Amino acid sequence: MVRIGIRLVPLLSVAAVLAVLAVAGCGSGSSTPDSKIANALGLEQKGGAYEMAGNPFCTVVQLLNDSGEVSSASDETGHQFAISGPKGKLGIVVRKPFAPSCERQAKDGLRKLERKAG
Repeated sequence: MVRIGIRLVPLLSVAAVLAVLAVAGCGSGSSTPDSKIANALGLEQKGGAYEMAGNPFCTVVQLLNDSGEVSSASDETGHQFAISGPKGKLGIVVRKPFAPSCERQAKDGLRKLERKAG
């Protein structure tokens, strides 16, 4: 019986490692690269931020690459606020004032990008 217990320990260890890896893989979600978000929204890098169509009233201060970042950024207040795609998988944080036309363009671009990502 001792031999069976000794043989089970390595198998249980391997099973535990696989379970941890599976959980970590499921929890991380998929992340969209900054370059894809910037291209989809027509963003140009200006210093430490981005601008849509070169408009200073359309300043993006952060790109949100997955649902976890979107969720944590949705609490933004003050001089910034978050805009996300309809599924909440991608988004951006923008600086106020943010032009309504740019907000519509951002929502449309995020919607299309989320649709492509699946």
